[in-house]
Amino acid sequence: MLLGLGASVLLAASAEAGEQRPAALGSGRVVVAPVNLAVRAVAEVEPGLQPVWRALLDYFASEQLAPIALDEKDARALWNEVMVEAQKEGAPADLFASYARFARRVGEQADFDAIVFPTLVTHSARVNGRTVSWDGIHRQIEIPGQFNESIDTYRDGKIWLSRYGGTGELAAASLHLAVLSPNGELRHAGTGGLVLLQELVTPQKHRASEDALVAVMRKDPFAAPDQLREGIGVALRDSASATASISH
Repeated sequence: MLLGLGASVLLAASAEAGEQRPAALGSGRVVVAPVNLAVRAVAEVEPGLQPVWRALLDYFASEQLAPIALDEKDARALWNEVMVEAQKEGAPADLFASYARFARRVGEQADFDAIVFPTLVTHSARVNGRTVSWDGIHRQIEIPGQFNESIDTYRDGKIWLSRYGGTGELAAASLHLAVLSPNGELRHAGTGGLVLLQELVTPQKHRASEDALVAVMRKDPFAAPDQLREGIGVALRDSASATASISH
């Protein structure tokens, strides 16, 4: 089938000054597959599919070459064809082998140097003091309320507070990127942290302790283009194994 192929047209779609193009992308045009083409997105990261898609197109754009954005409907139809072909041939279920098949099929219809398969996943972010870290990302977080001299444990969550800050875990979103050549060769697979999905708040109604905290889902966590761009860069630099799991 003929894929809907189109060069992205974005405002300010040129690479930021000083950024070096990752070697895995080559020097030619980049094809960007729809986010979570092969792995269904969990509900917590579904709101990030379009923002991350736009951030990827912006990241891969340059003054000379605009990335090729695959039409989502056509790309998913082609992915289904690829999966049916693999089943008929008795090929073992392997995500990266499916990526390779898909890349070769797209290569029959378009001239490009690399194709990128992005997948949003959920990970645990470790809280240490006033810093949270996961998948190559370190960010400052706000911890409301008064800090105590000794550690207090709150049974309803995973966060423990002391006068130095907090320890525990919060839910976060990460981006896994697989980069393949037109002939299906895997050039790179890596993961970078994107945004926190949860934040710490003081409950409006809590009788046990005025300084107890709970973790709640953030509103519009993906509305931070600078954080999305940072995570994409980490995912391209990360040297994660090609067999890293993205089925979270």
